[in-house]
Amino acid sequence: MKPIGVQPDAVYVVGVGAQTPVGRNALSAAAAVRCGISAFAEHPFMIDKHGEPMVVARAEWLDEALNVKDRVLQLGLSASLDALDPWIKAGKALSLNVVMSLSVENLPDEELRNEIARNFKAELNAEGINAQCQVVYDGNAAGTQAMLVACQLIRKNPDELCLVVGVDSHLGPERLEVLDYSGRLHSVNNSWGFTPGEAAGVCLLASGRGVNRFQLKALAEVQAISMASESKLLGTKTVCVGEGLSSAFRGVLHNDELINHSYCDLNGETYRADEFGFAVCRTSSCFADASSFTAAAQCWGDVGTASTPLQVVLATSAWARGYSKGPVALAWSSSANLPLRGAMRLRQCHEGEGT
Repeated sequence: MKPIGVQPDAVYVVGVGAQTPVGRNALSAAAAVRCGISAFAEHPFMIDKHGEPMVVARAEWLDEALNVKDRVLQLGLSASLDALDPWIKAGKALSLNVVMSLSVENLPDEELRNEIARNFKAELNAEGINAQCQVVYDGNAAGTQAMLVACQLIRKNPDELCLVVGVDSHLGPERLEVLDYSGRLHSVNNSWGFTPGEAAGVCLLASGRGVNRFQLKALAEVQAISMASESKLLGTKTVCVGEGLSSAFRGVLHNDELINHSYCDLNGETYRADEFGFAVCRTSSCFADASSFTAAAQCWGDVGTASTPLQVVLATSAWARGYSKGPVALAWSSSANLPLRGAMRLRQCHEGEGT
């Protein structure tokens, strides 16, 4: 059956996968967030500077002593296999580009990031998937940057598929200590900190031509992506009024198609809330209801570079299960103490768009 409404030159989400502390696949993770289920719990052995157990959102099936590199690799691979499960079960040969978003804060060593990419590629190859992998790295907004790179690759080669893998873990002991001593951890002694999390979100993308070629179902259209830079960063002696995030918003919003619901990486830090507030004030005419948003960090913690791909998971799951607020969604992420800001507009693909 020929897809209805799929445009050959547009880019579509045709598969999603997830590994989060509240769910080990896309639909279960989205259902948990919708129900407000929290994975916050005391860390098995990390103690904060006040002598209290650190509260984190941990993937409990991973060994508590596993290092960050291996945590990231296992989370990213499992989420990718979730997204690619129909291909693997069908035994179909598959070649695709992979764009990984990794954290420059939690994985500061470039060679370590490259090693993760090499190992990830090898694991996919072992599953019969021919993958070419590249890495994008920054803070939370790196996931949006990865989506932008993937869309550019698809527009350049519309007959190919691209896998975006956003994966991160704040749970390295040294990283937790840095967050604690810088006053960023949420605790009984710090109401305005954030809860560190770890997760992976995966999006399989195709052009409209690819949707036809591979007989896929389009879950959402990626209508626009915008990246911007903020000069007044978290932790500096400046006042952020959301200029960078406002610029990212303006790159994807317009008054002719209002945003029905937003998915964001607000995590409890006042800096992020203020930044969002200023950005919304400048662009409020583009929202049907600017107060209609989902901040999933209250369930799975701050998941860093996995934020944007997981926001896509939440949006597509809401549309698939019929509880969305409307057909147009905004996904945005802020790297906060790094300059990058990113925003993306998604549109629901209705029944019949794809096979």
